[in-house]
Amino acid sequence: MSCQSLFEPITLGTLVSKNRIAMAPMGLGIGYDDQEVHDAMIPFLESRSRGGTGLIISEGFQATRYVNPGGLMLGAHEDRFIPGLERYARAIHKYGSLAFMQIMAMGGKDKGQGYAPSSINSPYYAVRPKALTEDQIAEVIGDFADSGRRAQKSGFDGVELHGGYSYLIGEFMSPHFNRRDDDYGGDFERRMRVPIEIVRRIKNLCGKNFPIGFKFSAWEDAPNGVKHELAVKIAQQMADEGVVYVHAVSSDSFFRYPALPPMYSPRNTLSELSENLKKHIRNLPIICAAGIIDPQEADVLIGEGKADMVAVGRALLADPEWPNKAKQGIRIRPCIRCNICHHKVVVVEEEIACTVNPHLVRENEESLAKAGIRKDIMVVGSGPAGIWCSLIASRRGHRVTLYEQKYQLGGLLVPGSTPPFKRDVGVLLNYYRAEIGDSEVEVKLGKKVIPELVREIRPDVLVVAVGAEPIQLNVPGGDSKHVINASDALADPDNVRGQHVAVIGGGEIGCETALYLSGKGKDVSVVEALDDILLINEIETKSAVLRGLLEQADIEIHTSSQVQEIKQSAIQVANKDGKRAELPADSVILAVGLRPEKRVVKQMMDACTTSHSIGDCVNPARILEAVAEADRLGRLL
Repeated sequence: MSCQSLFEPITLGTLVSKNRIAMAPMGLGIGYDDQEVHDAMIPFLESRSRGGTGLIISEGFQATRYVNPGGLMLGAHEDRFIPGLERYARAIHKYGSLAFMQIMAMGGKDKGQGYAPSSINSPYYAVRPKALTEDQIAEVIGDFADSGRRAQKSGFDGVELHGGYSYLIGEFMSPHFNRRDDDYGGDFERRMRVPIEIVRRIKNLCGKNFPIGFKFSAWEDAPNGVKHELAVKIAQQMADEGVVYVHAVSSDSFFRYPALPPMYSPRNTLSELSENLKKHIRNLPIICAAGIIDPQEADVLIGEGKADMVAVGRALLADPEWPNKAKQGIRIRPCIRCNICHHKVVVVEEEIACTVNPHLVRENEESLAKAGIRKDIMVVGSGPAGIWCSLIASRRGHRVTLYEQKYQLGGLLVPGSTPPFKRDVGVLLNYYRAEIGDSEVEVKLGKKVIPELVREIRPDVLVVAVGAEPIQLNVPGGDSKHVINASDALADPDNVRGQHVAVIGGGEIGCETALYLSGKGKDVSVVEALDDILLINEIETKSAVLRGLLEQADIEIHTSSQVQEIKQSAIQVANKDGKRAELPADSVILAVGLRPEKRVVKQMMDACTTSHSIGDCVNPARILEAVAEADRLGRLL
């Protein structure tokens, strides 16, 4: 299927984008201490420009001094930042992309006590913010305009005024956040005064033809927040002010319109927001941001008139060549919408990372050096670690043979991609299989590797990537036939007998398994020893949606509960106060974690002079860690 609509040029004011693909603004977790553009950003930007993106919108730049120090933003609020901004713009322009600088302020959602239109308590504020005075608001407007001037002076083609995610500009427009009764609040016209005056001031400083885009939340999951009708009014007002596009996003909703849709959300669910605007606003390009990862789906959105452009974010982290590959029909390394990238930067305040792309913000290190000595390499285990190490080593010129005990590649990706809401993981599994199929790696399926086989083959290098075994429950009845592991339940739900199912373990795997079996018509309960489910490696933008799905499915959750005994058709649990209860359980599913079989791994490694172990058989972790370690080893062999 071609992507004809996606690759049509589009006019943005005085500019023309070569296609309908915009790179969504994304923080990289670099440079926030001094707010300067850092060296690692340049190859990152150049690679996305080289990859064919039409419009690259920068991560958010601080536009005013009215923010808390130490926020997660680069600086544009002082002239001293201009040299760095020039480097940033040049990197985007290097291969023909348009460069827009996003200007913003966090507002009441700032870390610590921020500045907002009104000093109110809101579920969306960690701390009650300070209300801006009218004089301070005038300063803020002037600061934003000066940031626009700096963007123009630095070589950016335009700016994007950030009014989304209930940050400062969005707070002024929202009846939920703006409770003022002066010239900057009250009715619609006064709530719109700040963004309108910013646009007018930028045009006064930069010329009426300097392009300004506008990003805003076309849905707020807040009492008296922005909904569809008000979103249309806001977008039309900004269109009348001469913005060259409207970039529609969602604010704070984790379920209906999640701001960062995870794998549990239907794909492109935010397209309803851009579609609503398209129905009412003519002659203004509308950008759809919807967690878009599939170019064909993006093409349909544009072809059906639901948007004029698509904002592609996480998919461009996973594969910077996403546009070029889409145009040429080449296989794309898929984003799985795991949201680790956002979690790394915004929650734990570290450098960004991608589960499937180990060279994100290390693009200069990505090229592979040919091996000086060609070796025979034996890789045992075909999970993500084994597959990726095999691919990297083979591409460097080694002779690689990949052994898998089962009759299909993928390891735990196979059961992990079975539920329909894990479709994105299934795409990754198919990608890995296709990459192996196109490679020089020799694959041996249905072949269990034992130390004697290693000694017989005598590889130059052995790589053990056999994964880990599920932890069993050491309680009376724990070895009963109706007790099975989560991976077996996911791989074949026919293994789950009876109507009543108890899932032991309220982590991600346990909750996903419970949701999947509930969808198969089972009555499911989850038992978790900790005080809440989804506490370990919790990524809130994912777990909040999963929690909502569990509630919707009416799955019973029992926290602070330990399993005491497994009976024939029930389990006995005790809470932290010692109170006991029985839960019906025709089948019991174990999802209490994995444990490496270190003895087996050591025996295998001892059979070869040069051997390595990677992945879960060393330390059970996520796909992210498995792929990163496999990539590192593949380059060292």
